[in-house]
Amino acid sequence: MIRHPILRLAPLLVLAALGACDDKGNTTSGDSAGGLDTYTPPADGDGDGWTTTDGDCDDANADVYPTRDEDCNGVDDNCNGVVDEGFADTDADGTADCVDKEECDGIDNDGDGEIDEDFPDADGDGVPDCRGTEECDGVDNDGDGEIDEGFDADGDGYTECGSDETAADCDDEDASVNPGAEEVDGDLVDNDCDGLVDEGNWTEGAFYITEIMNNPGVVSDPDGEWFEIYNDSADTLVLNGIVISSSSDGDWHQVTSDELLLLDPGEYFVFGANDDVLTNGGVEVDYVYEDVSLSNEVDDIILDADGVIVDEVAWDDGDTFPDEAGASMNLDPTYYGAALNDDGANWCRASRRWDTATDFGSPGSQNQFCWPVASASYDPRSSLFTCDTLYLDGSGSSDPEGLSLTYEWELTSAPASSALTTADIETPTDVNPTFVPDVAGIYVFTLTVYNGYEYSPPSSVSVTISERPYNTDPTADAGSDQSYSEDASCTPISYGASYDCPDCSDYDFELDGSGSTDADGDDLSDPTWSISYDPGSYASITDEDTWTPTVTLSGVPATYGSDTTATVRVQLTVTDCMGATDTDEVELTYTCTGT
Repeated sequence: MIRHPILRLAPLLVLAALGACDDKGNTTSGDSAGGLDTYTPPADGDGDGWTTTDGDCDDANADVYPTRDEDCNGVDDNCNGVVDEGFADTDADGTADCVDKEECDGIDNDGDGEIDEDFPDADGDGVPDCRGTEECDGVDNDGDGEIDEGFDADGDGYTECGSDETAADCDDEDASVNPGAEEVDGDLVDNDCDGLVDEGNWTEGAFYITEIMNNPGVVSDPDGEWFEIYNDSADTLVLNGIVISSSSDGDWHQVTSDELLLLDPGEYFVFGANDDVLTNGGVEVDYVYEDVSLSNEVDDIILDADGVIVDEVAWDDGDTFPDEAGASMNLDPTYYGAALNDDGANWCRASRRWDTATDFGSPGSQNQFCWPVASASYDPRSSLFTCDTLYLDGSGSSDPEGLSLTYEWELTSAPASSALTTADIETPTDVNPTFVPDVAGIYVFTLTVYNGYEYSPPSSVSVTISERPYNTDPTADAGSDQSYSEDASCTPISYGASYDCPDCSDYDFELDGSGSTDADGDDLSDPTWSISYDPGSYASITDEDTWTPTVTLSGVPATYGSDTTATVRVQLTVTDCMGATDTDEVELTYTCTGT
């Protein structure tokens, strides 16, 4: 404490002067009884040399008095009516930093360079809970004990943001859609918010990979990489939630979209790394994936839906799969299928461009064929009845390079009771051969074409033949009767009383049954000839199962001066395709005369 001795004498001098005046001239002041002075000077209660009269604002505290230096202690040390003047007050609240307390108000109240220190910050975002605003992030941002309050619009107990323990509500405007809901089959809605729509019915091969561009030429990898799938099922497939992955390099991507990605039966869908046609080589991409690359060497694509591997293809750097820059790996349409596309021998290098100045391939449309293509069919004019002509048709066959083709037809299956084989196909090397089925049932014909270098995969057509509901018996025509005469020279014996005559020479009668007919147009190609009358046993038949057999008469004897007549009847039997028969006879007469 600072003492001021000069100032302490001043009150005494004043009192002395006052006393002298009173003694000399003042008879009315002071004690009336004896004229004594009763004035008591102000006390200095804290001994700091300052009384309240002097301006000491706290005479009980020796550290508080006028003119002293102000300390930062929340006290008006110099009694000037201002507390802690001259000390910093960062938040300008009238309380110096040195005695101020930090409040949760976003201001550095105590001037230590930190804001709202020591207040709880549950989400660790640097903003204390007391002034935090709740965000949709699975954290109690405002420290009120609730998480993501205000972010469950439909009141189903699930928020649009989710948390570490609970998945997000994918439609916060529909209380029936949330991570705890049951999936409803066929409604095209992701009811349980797992990214998959109408899951539960996925099967292997519902769709499969048909084309892969892993090594583009007109643009660089991976901008021009893409692959194509084909829906081989009878259902419209929803591709949302499908997982694209690779076992060889760990690539992984789940298909996500705000819109339904639908793939109709018989349609194609292109996944690509880039959908900008100006930088991806001119490819119309249906969906852009991330974190997936298609290696030019050994790699694979796995397509998973709800835990079911729908399809996968692994290529082998050219060992069996094609491996050329600027052209896609193209699955031949003959070998479309989730199992058939595993075999690299069923793939070839695409050899046609999908547009001007693009790479080779066919993104989003049917692939080109790799080899000659056989197309076995039959003409609709065929009645499909037994015994009627079936007109086979291979005119749909083609060659990718336009080379001319030769044709090879086979009967590869027939009803058990049929007696027919490939040999019964009329002109089996023709593009349009014919065939006449003999019994009702299923016949299978297979066509293979050849372009001079490669054979096509076989193409088969199955034809169901019904029993013909009508029939007219055939008409046999053995031809006109024939006759022949011949003389034999006899030798006289015993002066002309008797003669020795040789037999007449053999004679061939040429028959013709081709005039036989069938009103239904049935083939009567299996005629049967037989000797029906030959009492002398002169006749024999050659080629009796043709339309023009030969009947030879031999050994007809001669008698001098008279005729010996040999009469032979030959019967023709014809049978139509339905088993009905008819017969006709021709009479052959041979007259032998001895002369």
